[in-house]
Amino acid sequence: MSTLPTTFWFNLYPFVYPVVKNDNVLLLNTKNMNAVIFNQKEQCARLMERLLEPASFGVLEFSSDSAKYSYCREYIEKICDLNMGVLTQALPGMKRPAVLTPYHVRIHSTTKDDLRKPGSNITLVINDDCSQDCSLCSKYFLQFKCCTRTGGGSVMDPQLVRDLLQDVWGTKSFVINVCGGDLTLHPRLQEIIAALSESSIRCRYHIHYKNCINGIKKMVMPRDTVVIVDFPIDKHFSFSPREDYTYNFIITNPEDLETCRQYVQDNKIDNFYISIADTGLHTDFLKEHVFLLQDNLACGCGLLSFSERLRIVNNHYFYRTFILPNGDVYGSSDTPAVANMYRNPVSYVKDTINQYHSELWNKTWDSSVCSKCLFQHICPLLSRYDFPDPLFPSNIEGHE
Repeated sequence: MSTLPTTFWFNLYPFVYPVVKNDNVLLLNTKNMNAVIFNQKEQCARLMERLLEPASFGVLEFSSDSAKYSYCREYIEKICDLNMGVLTQALPGMKRPAVLTPYHVRIHSTTKDDLRKPGSNITLVINDDCSQDCSLCSKYFLQFKCCTRTGGGSVMDPQLVRDLLQDVWGTKSFVINVCGGDLTLHPRLQEIIAALSESSIRCRYHIHYKNCINGIKKMVMPRDTVVIVDFPIDKHFSFSPREDYTYNFIITNPEDLETCRQYVQDNKIDNFYISIADTGLHTDFLKEHVFLLQDNLACGCGLLSFSERLRIVNNHYFYRTFILPNGDVYGSSDTPAVANMYRNPVSYVKDTINQYHSELWNKTWDSSVCSKCLFQHICPLLSRYDFPDPLFPSNIEGHE
């Protein structure tokens, strides 16, 4: 009598930093700085590529009698022996694990050769007087009418947008993000969209799924749209995912993560990234499932607080310059305005916001940590500066 095949789940531990280049793989254990390198090992490289695809959520499923398992078994076993990954037998009633790698959150997107500059990522809050991060605001989708953090109801003058575009025209690596609750409530939204679409500047519209309705869909191209999705999804809203959208999923707890994984799978979503929101209720869960949030890391990040590491994980929120409808310019949602687009010359606004970001960096900088940190070229706090290759102690094992 033949034995029924067994199903396995394979994943890296969340403290392992994976890098794949061509047919080469580097796995670094940030708990002890041990590393393994597989040189010119095509099977291992393809295995890691599949594992790091966002839709896999850091886990691959194998059947014990499959060719894929036999093909990769040698490397899976070696990775597990080095305490960098785990192979779990999927028993009835068990939940499929999930690990958020650097490729789910966007800390891998800032590389040494593509460093961001202060002010190069501007967020226009076109609909309200609120400087809070819209992506994490529980009232975001109705902000214009019922945001509890402001009593104002101002809207941004399209001429301010035109003036800004004229000033930054031709600037490389410049991104303008448009947010502000229900954008369709802006009485002159079409003028703003027209001005932005005629510009060479890259523009993205961040829209909560509850506001992703026919009106806005007709005005904004799907490829320029970032749909913000928090969980659980409200069943009373009819929202149909589209292929060209980019999705920003907000994760706070285990249920969110599992719902997100199922939503991505059911709707065949490829283009997405994840933001981590720590409510204080599920911090242990985040440490167990999200890269870089573990305690007692051996790399330089281990000396940073949990909140600082969470900011690094959410690096797509960093180095943004917020401009509100009244012209106030902020470098952060929790500090006073540094300038005003209406009252101050553009040169003053530029110098002041650049100085703000520089001072923020200087306050964060600690040479005993940052100069030796493996992640300095992807850390949003440090990405303005071009350092030499990072220095860090490591123990290379399995260098083949």
